[in-house]
Amino acid sequence: MNYSNKENYFDAIIVGSGTCGATIAKELSSKHKNVLILERGGNDPLKESLMAYAKISNEVPVAGKLKDMRAFTTGGSTAMYLAVADLPPVDTFKNLGIDLTEDLEEACKELPISEISDNFIGAQAKKLGESARALGYDWKKKLMLVDQSKFDNKNFYEVKWKARTFVDSALRDGATLITQATVSKVIHDNKKAIGVEYTIGKKKEVFKAYGEKIVLAAGSLATPVILRESGIKNVVSHGFYINPSIGLIGSIRGLSSAENFCGCMGAKVDDEIELMDANFHRFLFNVGMLVSAKPLRIAAYPRHVGITVKVKEPVGGELTADGKFNKKLTDNDHRKLEKGLGVARQILENAGAGKIFKTELISGGALGTLKIKEHVDEKLQTEYEGLYVCDGSILPENDRVTPTFTLVCLAKYLSRHLAATL
Repeated sequence: MNYSNKENYFDAIIVGSGTCGATIAKELSSKHKNVLILERGGNDPLKESLMAYAKISNEVPVAGKLKDMRAFTTGGSTAMYLAVADLPPVDTFKNLGIDLTEDLEEACKELPISEISDNFIGAQAKKLGESARALGYDWKKKLMLVDQSKFDNKNFYEVKWKARTFVDSALRDGATLITQATVSKVIHDNKKAIGVEYTIGKKKEVFKAYGEKIVLAAGSLATPVILRESGIKNVVSHGFYINPSIGLIGSIRGLSSAENFCGCMGAKVDDEIELMDANFHRFLFNVGMLVSAKPLRIAAYPRHVGITVKVKEPVGGELTADGKFNKKLTDNDHRKLEKGLGVARQILENAGAGKIFKTELISGGALGTLKIKEHVDEKLQTEYEGLYVCDGSILPENDRVTPTFTLVCLAKYLSRHLAATL
């Protein structure tokens, strides 16, 4: 079928404007490709406030009562993330037929990725690091996506890189953005993807857009559902992983700290347990205390120190017939969490912390729902010609890196191949 005479025909339709969708849109638009971006959320200015977060946040159960949080807004979950970054596992992807070398080099030049300067690390984080190293743990700085050249010791939120900047670049180069657009399925003809169906807001009217290439970058919680509704039934056939995490927060008498970039340091206890600095800047700390039903601690912010414990759990679980994710943590998973909490408590107490309490267990994201070389090929194309996936769905289970920077590199990789064939 030929839809090239339609006004709503595009070189590429990108479902989702998060890290991958924004990157692909920017790359293709800069090469004069006609791009449509469909975003489920809105495009209101980003702010770090309770009202703003409540408006864009959405929780999805992934393991019993354990939920994963995502953001419905232009730029996706980078509107709410900590900006912690890991380099992509280049060798793992190379073994899967995906060479990210060129894309990693380009992303490092383009994004503000570096360790946080000592001048911008508060006494809380420094105290924690000193305690951990004194106990023999290799507590060291993490990479972060933060533009430190613009930091004024107050604008923690504003200096974090956000995918929305890439969307803005794509729009300047002629891309089209439709917000409040929920994609239900991909339109295909003889196993060739030719378009998508979507609704806008709460209206029931179904819209259609057609394109040469369709990219699902809706996130690991949405993309598998869209694929299944589009006729691809073997998604989530191996389960997924969530990296369950829990925190310990304590108070050190006499400590007086400035604010911090949360997650700027950490260490591995072993191959399956990782500890991360959980010294939030004041706004996020206040939110955390409210969520933890500890409002009286808000006034004592400068004395508080925290550690997040994150563990690897086996891939498993399912996407049920009604489109819900379901997984159970094992007894061994809980033992790893308890072991990590024991080490975290030891570090906190060695730093002089008391009044220690445990936060709620959270999900680190339902990732790896699709497998490269099974659900998508080395060009990230599905069994439908012209239909690609690029988001946390395809992250390998072996190297569980903090995903944002890896996703930028993957999106650049896919963009190169798409641009060469359009």
